[in-house]
Amino acid sequence: MNTKQFKLSAALSSLMLLSACSDSALDTVSTTLLGGAFKGPIDNALVNVLNQNDDVIATGVTSAGTFSIERFDFPAEGEAVFIETRNGQYTDEATGQTVSPDGTGLMTVFTVSELKDMIENGQTIALTPETTVMAKLVKKALQDGVAVSQAITNAKTVIQLELIDGTSPVPGIAGDEILLSGDLTTALPDDQAQALARNRAISFSYDAESYNLLPQQVFELIETTVSDLEDGKLDGRDINGLALTILDKDAVEIDLSGIDRKNQYGMARSSLLSNTIDRLSRGDLSDAERAELSQMGIDTDFFEQMNRDNQQAEDNTAANLQATNLPAFNFLTLLADEDGDAANHAATYTLTATSSVDVTINAPGQSWVTPMMRYNGLQLPPVIKASRNDVMTLNLVNDLSSDTTIHWHGFKIPGDQDGGPDYPVAANGSKQYSFSMLQPAAPLWFHPHPDMKTGEQVYRGLAGVFLLTDDISEQLEADKALPAGPYDIPVLVQDRRFAEEIAGVRELEYKTSAMDSLGMYGNDILVNGAILPKLEVETRLYRFRIYNTSNARTYDFALNNGASFTVIGTDGGLLAQPVEVDHIMLGAAERVEIVIDFSQFAVGENVMLISRAFNGANMMAMGNIADMAGMDNMAGMSGMSGMNGMNGMSGMSGMSGMSGMSGMSEMMSNGRRMDIMRFDVTTEVTDEVTLYTALPDSAEIITQRLTAAEATKTRDFIMSMTMGEMGSMANASSTGMAAMKFVINGKSFDMNRIDEIIDLAEGNTEIWSIKNMSPMAHPFHAHAIQWQILDRNGVAASGVDLGWKDTVLVQPGETVNFIGRFDPAINSGDYMYHCHILEHEDAGMMGFFRIK
Repeated sequence: MNTKQFKLSAALSSLMLLSACSDSALDTVSTTLLGGAFKGPIDNALVNVLNQNDDVIATGVTSAGTFSIERFDFPAEGEAVFIETRNGQYTDEATGQTVSPDGTGLMTVFTVSELKDMIENGQTIALTPETTVMAKLVKKALQDGVAVSQAITNAKTVIQLELIDGTSPVPGIAGDEILLSGDLTTALPDDQAQALARNRAISFSYDAESYNLLPQQVFELIETTVSDLEDGKLDGRDINGLALTILDKDAVEIDLSGIDRKNQYGMARSSLLSNTIDRLSRGDLSDAERAELSQMGIDTDFFEQMNRDNQQAEDNTAANLQATNLPAFNFLTLLADEDGDAANHAATYTLTATSSVDVTINAPGQSWVTPMMRYNGLQLPPVIKASRNDVMTLNLVNDLSSDTTIHWHGFKIPGDQDGGPDYPVAANGSKQYSFSMLQPAAPLWFHPHPDMKTGEQVYRGLAGVFLLTDDISEQLEADKALPAGPYDIPVLVQDRRFAEEIAGVRELEYKTSAMDSLGMYGNDILVNGAILPKLEVETRLYRFRIYNTSNARTYDFALNNGASFTVIGTDGGLLAQPVEVDHIMLGAAERVEIVIDFSQFAVGENVMLISRAFNGANMMAMGNIADMAGMDNMAGMSGMSGMNGMNGMSGMSGMSGMSGMSGMSEMMSNGRRMDIMRFDVTTEVTDEVTLYTALPDSAEIITQRLTAAEATKTRDFIMSMTMGEMGSMANASSTGMAAMKFVINGKSFDMNRIDEIIDLAEGNTEIWSIKNMSPMAHPFHAHAIQWQILDRNGVAASGVDLGWKDTVLVQPGETVNFIGRFDPAINSGDYMYHCHILEHEDAGMMGFFRIK
């Protein structure tokens, strides 16, 4: 049935009319009616059984959500029976507050014959928010003369299509359907369908919270949903096309017609599951909650294994702190300006993309050669340094066998110079990029961006650093308020997977498993091209510009001893005020500038930069994913955790021994604790640098601080993942998951489609609301400008989030609102927005926006 044409009212009035219950024959029930009211369990509520004229024909009271009614008189066959709760109390799952519904509650409806059958079979009827919506829709339809059975069928259909389908937080799982029977109040649901029904019922509380409603206002939201669905569409409008509104807890009127309500509900479901899995990863769930997650297809043993591996990795850090075979830290090569004039505010560079460069990889106790793609045949990624207002001429020569581009990541430049997939450079071709640097000092970078080939070319080695300075940063360095020169160090962190060594050569492995399409995760961490390197430092301040240039991996950087460090900059420049932290999480393509004060450590002391353990692998805990990959017994990997050494790296024992399990094992390691690099404090010195405490008032991060009130438009971008039929998943190729779709706003990338048009004549300041309705985190990247985060899930930005951003990590169920101002003098043409998990981007999680 097409819900766009479907009405729940007079369209079916030609069907048989119902006789009034008062005139019908009575049929006495001689067995017990069992029921459960779940929002969670509603205790001490009045239960009414009513006929379709709202006459009460039996009553009861809930106890811990359940009730039983021994005897009552049925209406005649063909009529409706409604069961409702009123008053009582329950604990709101989103806030933990006690809610006492005042004169309202939950509801459901059955035909007389349906209810008789359920009683005869000893089934427990379920009262939930969605059965309440169903019952209220049926009441409205009955008033329009629709037959009972048809009204119930219509209501169930519209709820399934408009509210449930496409909102499951577990892609590809069965049983996500409206549930009319089953006791949801028990500690453990009976089956997967009940577990999913509980998820949906609890998610109504998270949905209410997302609208900034009080917990008890969930019943207002249910009533509004009824009015919304009366025309068969969940579009924020009533049956007459009028916009529906609701007052939030601050008495602010919310216009629901401007909100994608289905996706908002899906976000609530995703947030609930993510929060529950976070608790599981911390060992903070009861046995019953663990069992319920298992019923939803979540492999809870997976997280126990991760916890064991994290503990093993933590134990092995002590050995790595004392190891004597760590390789030396590599410093990246600074390219020379080809015009030879350092004072002309112009620079020319040539970047030749080359394949099969023999790169030496140094690891603890060993080394080997890996053929890689590189710019200019260099062993390591290059560094370009420029100043604000410099005019750049950048020549790309493509010596690869396929198209490539150079995307200037984080740059504020015209669309035709941006290096997106719409301007490919053919094999053996060339292109000249030319633009001016008209933005603050920042740790920018560059990498290929060809259509459907970005992930592979970046993974195989094409990337570079672009350090932009300005008057403010240069003055801070001159005033010794920032570490500079040899104490200002770019650090590129990338994970890679290497094949077994043959004659001293280890090839890179790329997308050798179906799971790799979820994101390419390696089992070795390269830091400026070396595995677990050591850097000798003095007792002074060091500035590290950390780039997460991995294809997919997220890191949570920290020092192994928990010491604090200072964040001074983000993707697009310096922070107005430095922020002291003890860890910082970076998604793929995010950057951060940190200052570590090594004077807090004694000479002879070693300190490890680590990535802390966190929950970063929800997808791999989903049983349907594991089954598809033939990896349904993840817990069986426990024997690997004690194996010391991968490539001679004792600190990686938690991930060792997995090379034969390409793809699946490395995906699981996302979020595992790992050692990144070691700092060896070797020399005591007197430091002349005193870190700045505030940027001058002229800094753009201060003068151009934006507020929501300045925005002329808000756009929604919803990132989601869907699966096809399980049968098709079984036939997925060994190099990709054919049935997995990565989409933004329900659409896969189309080179010939412009998804968003920004007309600067209508305003140049916009809020982009980024919503993640999938079970895994996605780093959202937008080209053209730098942005400012306004809030995350309604909580105002603070600390590090107050910096310039071009990429933002959005967690499952999270909404991040950021604001940006397009510059008519610079921004024109077509640009991209996309997930920066490059395999997702290549698979279509990307769109075009045009600035005119």
